[in-house]
This record gives sequence, C-alpha cells and structure tokens, in this order.
Amino acid sequence: MCGRTSVVTWLLPLVVAVAALAIGCSRDAPPAPVAVAKVADIVDVNTSGGFVDSVALAPDGSLVATGQRNGPIRLWAAADPKQPIALDGQRQAIVDLAFSPNGSLLASLGRGKESALRLWQPGDRVGARTWVEAAAVPVGRCLALRFDGSGALLAVMCEREVLLVDVATRRESSRLSNPHKEELTAFDLVPDGTKLLTAGHEGDVTVWDALAATPIRTFSVGRSRRPGRPPPGLPAPEVWAVVVALSPDGSRAAVVTIEGTVYVWNTATGAEVLVDVDAEAGGPPAGSLRFARDGRLLAPTGAGTVCDSSTCRARRRERSRWGERRTIRLPSRTTPRRSRRLRRC
Repeated sequence: MCGRTSVVTWLLPLVVAVAALAIGCSRDAPPAPVAVAKVADIVDVNTSGGFVDSVALAPDGSLVATGQRNGPIRLWAAADPKQPIALDGQRQAIVDLAFSPNGSLLASLGRGKESALRLWQPGDRVGARTWVEAAAVPVGRCLALRFDGSGALLAVMCEREVLLVDVATRRESSRLSNPHKEELTAFDLVPDGTKLLTAGHEGDVTVWDALAATPIRTFSVGRSRRPGRPPPGLPAPEVWAVVVALSPDGSRAAVVTIEGTVYVWNTATGAEVLVDVDAEAGGPPAGSLRFARDGRLLAPTGAGTVCDSSTCRARRRERSRWGERRTIRLPSRTTPRRSRRLRRC
C-alpha cells in the first residue's frame, strides 16, 4: 500500500453498509449521516515484514482490532488512538479477528505451524489497558470466524470442515464435516446458532442444521452467468461463492459469486428468490453481503440501479470510491417454479 492511507479505509465499507441499511428502500428516504473516525494511518500500523490482513470492530465502536501476517495484534481505542494496546506474543499470521457481541472477548485465528484459535479478554487489574489470553485451541488450517448472537458459540471455518466451539468451556462442541467436493470458500452463522451456511470451491452452497450437524439443502452457483460462450478450446469458467449470508431468522440464504452474481434462496422450500447478474462485472464486487433485521438484503454492486421486477422502483444507493451498495427488499413469497429476478431500470 502506498501513501498515508488510513485504517478508516478498511472500515468504510462497514460504515457505508450501516448507512445504506438505515436508508432503506424508499426513494424519498432521507440520506443517513455517515460518521467516520480516523484511528491511525496504515503506514503506522504496518510493521516490518507484516501488513494488516484482518480488522475487527467492537460492537459499540469503541475499539478496532488489527491483525498482521507476521503475528502482531493491536487494539486501537477510538478515544485514544495514539496508544494502541499490543497483545502479548509474536505468533503466526492472523487471518481473522472477531469481537463477541458484548465486546468482552476478542477471537483471533492464526495460520501457520501454530494454527490456533485464541480468545482474549481485558486484564483484571483496575484501570489497566491490557488484554490477556484467556484460551488457546488448536484448530488446524482455518480461515474465518463467526460468533452467534449470544456470544456463547463461536464457529470456525477451516479448509475442509467447520468447528463449533463452546465459548464458556473453550472446547469444541461439534464438528461439521465438509459436504463439498473441494475446499470451503465462505460461511455464515445465524444469530441463534441453529443454522449454518457454507460454500465450496466446486460451486455448491449448503445450508446446515448446526445443532444436529447435518446438511439441510444444497444449491449450486457453478454455472457461469457471463454472456456468450468461452473461446473455442477453453473450458467453461469455474464459478464459486466468495461471500455468503443468512437472514437473521435463517429463512433466506444469499451469496455473491466470483463473477459478481447475487443469488438468494428460500432455505425451507429451496425456491430461488432472486438472481442478479451483472454482465459487465470483472469479478466479485468489493465489500460484504448482509441482511438487515427486517430481512432486507444489503448487496454490493459494480454498476446500475436495481429494481424489483414487480414495481421497478429505483433503490437508494450509497456511492463511494469503494463501489456501490444497495438495499433490496425481497419479496415475501415466491413459488418454486417462477423465481423473482431483478432487472435494470
């Protein structure tokens, strides 16, 4: 990275996403204010031999955690960003970080020879600005973390399986063997911890019963949606999900593919609720995929105003140099034989 790019750059997609969710779908809705607080310059956060690879924001916005590929983890307080809290120890590359819902725990995922999940909590000394290691759990080659809504369960996505860790006992409570033919690429967990969504490199997306550790339903995004055919002699492009999301009640599953196509399904019936194809996309859009509490889907897009096919009302978008985001109010009902689609206005 060049110049004095700020850590806030890493957080802007999240800030814009929150603003877009607040705006809603109405054309007349007033724009929501976006509050941005600078934490530090990225050139000051990066250290020799290790760039920042993971960032986590505390639920109350008071702390930002940064993890680097050479091991350091630091906590930056919005109130006093000049004095970051350094977590003890130089360990393996930090591939993901996550705060518990109440902000009392920070989970870090290391990758390398050590490959451990670690839980950190504030020190016991009154007034001390320290966080100490509360537990370490060997997990192997893993990639991502998700807390459930209560903070009692922590899901860990590894290359070939998903581990569910009981936070109170610091022990693995169950293990979901990979139903996919190839390595996992993305996953999500509903707030109540009952459903899990996984995606594999072969193009399948599977909804799980997280309590019974059994698959419920599998969808496929492996077919390319790009217009035209590949040149003679070249195979069809491989397509897989790079980001997945479950609605808060687990009734809808959404994904974004490597080509930038957005899919949404009804997890109970298997019906395709939505598919949005961007023929001009050069790859997956920057940003994430999230459901709001009321079931609206926040989806990143590269270009275009998106409309529901039944009304074709323009959706409010948030523009930034990191791309565009839109909120989509999904239809409350759909039939298995006729999916609802988006089209350009």
